[in-house]
Amino acid sequence: MTYDASFDQMRLDMLARQHLENSDAVGSVIYSSNNEKQLDHATWRFPNADYVAFGESGFKMHLMELFDTLITYRTQCTQPNSGQGVVNVQGNQLSIEWLTLAEVEALRED
Repeated sequence: MTYDASFDQMRLDMLARQHLENSDAVGSVIYSSNNEKQLDHATWRFPNADYVAFGESGFKMHLMELFDTLITYRTQCTQPNSGQGVVNVQGNQLSIEWLTLAEVEALRED
């Protein structure tokens, strides 16, 4: 399978259009998988009101599902650090960084 480097951002953009059109939320979601197979842990760093709104709108559930999709895709394409990273939210924009497990653990400890 050939890896499409734009796939991750394309899917994040679709999710942002669906859920974050009028958002002013700023924060991040640090995530990791169990053996690069499926999402195992996610740490949401947002003000409580944004966190609650994400749950009520379905954004939280859809992002968690997308993590599984992206982890599976990157693992199938043998991409490095395919099991963990961080998604940054800046209003209606989402971006993703794939990190080493050590980097993710350091972010969680901050």
